[in-house]
Amino acid sequence: MKKQNPLQVISLFFDRHKNAVIHLTALFFLVAGLGYSFYLGNEIRFPDEKQYFKIAQNLAAGNGFSINGIDPTAIFPPVYPLILALFIKLGTPIFMLRYINFIALASSVYIIRSILNKEKAQSGAALSAALLAGYGVLFYTAGTLYTQTLYTLILLCIVRLVIVRNFDYPKAILLGLLSALIIMIHPTGVFIPPLVVVWLFFPRNYHIILKGTVAALIAVTCISIWSYRNYKTFDRFIPITSHGGDTLYIGNNPDTSLSSWYNYIYEDYYIEASKLPESEQNRYYLRKTMEFWSNHTGDAVKLYFVKLLDYFNFRNHLFATSEFSRVCEIIMFVTYYPLLICLVLRLFFAVKIPLSRTESLFVSIYLVSALFHSLFLPRIRFRLPYDVVLITHIGIMLSLAKHRLTSTTTRP
Repeated sequence: MKKQNPLQVISLFFDRHKNAVIHLTALFFLVAGLGYSFYLGNEIRFPDEKQYFKIAQNLAAGNGFSINGIDPTAIFPPVYPLILALFIKLGTPIFMLRYINFIALASSVYIIRSILNKEKAQSGAALSAALLAGYGVLFYTAGTLYTQTLYTLILLCIVRLVIVRNFDYPKAILLGLLSALIIMIHPTGVFIPPLVVVWLFFPRNYHIILKGTVAALIAVTCISIWSYRNYKTFDRFIPITSHGGDTLYIGNNPDTSLSSWYNYIYEDYYIEASKLPESEQNRYYLRKTMEFWSNHTGDAVKLYFVKLLDYFNFRNHLFATSEFSRVCEIIMFVTYYPLLICLVLRLFFAVKIPLSRTESLFVSIYLVSALFHSLFLPRIRFRLPYDVVLITHIGIMLSLAKHRLTSTTTRP
């Protein structure tokens, strides 16, 4: 009997147990997520979580989109606080609000299965599910009141929508709605819709021009409702959020560095900006960023490439030091870099084995996310949805490797 290599053993295992692995992974997120949420209790640990929760509380109490219950804010897009507010209105405790993220994570497992079934990579779907369960930072982040887990689910839904053979007008309408949704969950999703439409267009799919225009009009219309609220409230055009300019300048100023992102709270410009109304702070930071780019162009370009490299780091220097531990670093190192190595190897062999159409979408999303986020401030938390895209892509890679092995062993 011929001895099987490790890749064949892995492929055979996931082939035989694909449904069990997928269901057990979803069950793991649902059961362990409930236990973890209960363990964390009703304490809110991090600054952004507290702001999301306060806004949701005020929405539920009828005090409007506000942090303090008096002054309106546009610091975050509305979708996530509105979802939290709905459950708070129903009397949901904080630990169950966390559990919403674990439900989204379990749902992502089945969306990934649907994507990979479409690619005839059923065993790859089981591998991706197993990798999701083993990627501890996903589980950790789901236990917070952050937007990344819900964002991940919507991103996967967009991928599933566009990989169909016949992208018709109903799907274009749905793409517009999902595009608005992902942007209004977190504004860093703004690059996803145009990237997806460009991918749909190539090669020479001219019918996508009209359908992409329909999707864009629907997305802009949905976002305009929130923008109009901001204009009426602040008498100033704030399309998505009043927060973002500060993050841009933190990552683009003469004194910044990878080891001191958050020293800005002690800088004169931050103290000066904090005295301004919320509606004017973004403009202030954007002006300061443009000054840095124009007066220190060489330094800005160098800093951008330093941040681009840091995007693929296994650790960040964080403002909330309680998010940092040596154990977390080790876990992140041993779980993230194998994923990245798989991507590098796939690109290395792309000349010999061209990327499939869906693979090209996955790779484009991951690489463009790096280029986009490096304009601002690289954060592992913001990278997580794209790590899930990478994990999904590895499922396709297993299917390709299995096919190559099978064709090699059966060749006369």
